[in-house]
Amino acid sequence: MCTDCHTPRSQTGELDRTRWLQGSVLDFRPMRTLPNWADKAPGIAGLPKLGDAAVIKLLETGQMPNGQPARPPMPQYRFLHDDAVAVADYLKSLPAASR
Repeated sequence: MCTDCHTPRSQTGELDRTRWLQGSVLDFRPMRTLPNWADKAPGIAGLPKLGDAAVIKLLETGQMPNGQPARPPMPQYRFLHDDAVAVADYLKSLPAASR
C-alpha cells in the first residue's frame, strides 16, 4: 500500500507509473487536527534519504532513526525481519526521483 501515498497521481487520479514511489503531496486530511500530520509523502524509490538499516528498523518497529514514530498518516508497521529486508531491497532497486 506504499504507492497510495508515495506515488503521485495523474490528472485522472491514476497512479503515475513514471514516478513510482517518488513522493507525492497527500490529497487527504484527518477529520480532526492531528499533531505532526505530514502533508507530503517523501520519495522512497532508491532509498534516497534513509539507508537500508533505517528503513528496516522503521518497518520492524515503526520508529524513525531518531527514535520517534513516523509522522501520521504513516502506519506504525511491525514487519518480520525478513519481510522488512525484502521491502528495503525492493525500494533500493527502484530509480530515485531525479531533481
